[in-house]
Amino acid sequence: MSLKDALKKLDDTLEDLSSLEVHTYVGDIEVNTEGQLGDFEAYIKKHGVANGKIKLVAVTKMMCDGDAVNLIPEKAFPDHIQRVHDAAVKAGIETRHGLLSLFGGMAGLTTKQ
Repeated sequence: MSLKDALKKLDDTLEDLSSLEVHTYVGDIEVNTEGQLGDFEAYIKKHGVANGKIKLVAVTKMMCDGDAVNLIPEKAFPDHIQRVHDAAVKAGIETRHGLLSLFGGMAGLTTKQ
């Protein structure tokens, strides 16, 4: 890989780290004969809203500056779904923080928690 390619890949990675987006779905899930779902994104496209097997119930998008956008239904969904969504947001934030700390350490920078 050339330096130019490496820098482009790093730029793409940093752009991806600039926001966190969590989608939470509910519905019936079918698995294959090995008990696996397979390609999750392809499954959503194939079985999603169009045929009613699964549905998107919440979306959270957080920007690196702390701004956030939430898309939630007017009617509340069960607490266990909210807990899963919240846990995914928290895990995403922690992962982003860890990756940024790693990149900062590699660049000789430090971050305070």
